[in-house]
Amino acid sequence: MKAGDLMPIIEHAGYYENPLYNVSHTHTSCELMCVVSGEVRVSGGADDAGITLTDGSCLLIKSRQPHNVRVNRDPEYKRFIAVINPWELKKELVRPDLFALMTDTSKSGFIQIGNAEKLYGCFERMEHIFRNGGNVYEELSAALAVISQIYEAVRPRAPENAAHAAKRLSDKVREYIEQSFADNIRIADVAAANFVSDGYLAHAFKSETGMSPREYLSHIRCTRAYELIVHTDMKFVDIAANTGFCCANDMSRKIREYYGRTPTEIRYGTR
Repeated sequence: MKAGDLMPIIEHAGYYENPLYNVSHTHTSCELMCVVSGEVRVSGGADDAGITLTDGSCLLIKSRQPHNVRVNRDPEYKRFIAVINPWELKKELVRPDLFALMTDTSKSGFIQIGNAEKLYGCFERMEHIFRNGGNVYEELSAALAVISQIYEAVRPRAPENAAHAAKRLSDKVREYIEQSFADNIRIADVAAANFVSDGYLAHAFKSETGMSPREYLSHIRCTRAYELIVHTDMKFVDIAANTGFCCANDMSRKIREYYGRTPTEIRYGTR
């Protein structure tokens, strides 16, 4: 795969003031709609009563969810729209909880949150990247900023004390892994540093992220190595050393398991 072949995470982002009447469509990516002023009616079909969005409301329309959009005539009508590719987001930073939020239509294809004014800055950031360009890390950060906030607003919660402790521990460990993945990290040491057992750490982390700390560490190392393989001319042995693998062969084996191709095949587009 060549750098030019990479798919974007943010496929579209814009700010609209035009009315729409019964525009029905479906798309494979996830659509986010945030109403700044006015009123928008979104339904899933002829038999669906629909959802009314007013000032400050945000709606996440999941992948492959048919929807009909109607905007009433209103001179004050304004809304943000962003389209995010959940599969590219997942490839760059696997969070099963966030991926399910954007793709799982088994219960509902729509997620609505009110008082979403704090998301306006996220939409403006995505629009800037879409119109002016940005690297994969900028797209990843911008997309995660809005999806994570929506997830936090609607995710199921255990009793407050237990949920707060598990989330705080999970966030702390995830941040540590993302900052120190190139070091010789031992999960047992991470657990000890946080005064918990290995088992509790694994349970708390998986309940929040959908994967174990070791799986997350391996994922971070593989995705960071992938970016260096694709976007730089660094030697594989140097990439391995800079991403926490014990050697180039270890990196090659993990990359092949993760992407189904060796570093050489990824860099030169062969199989």
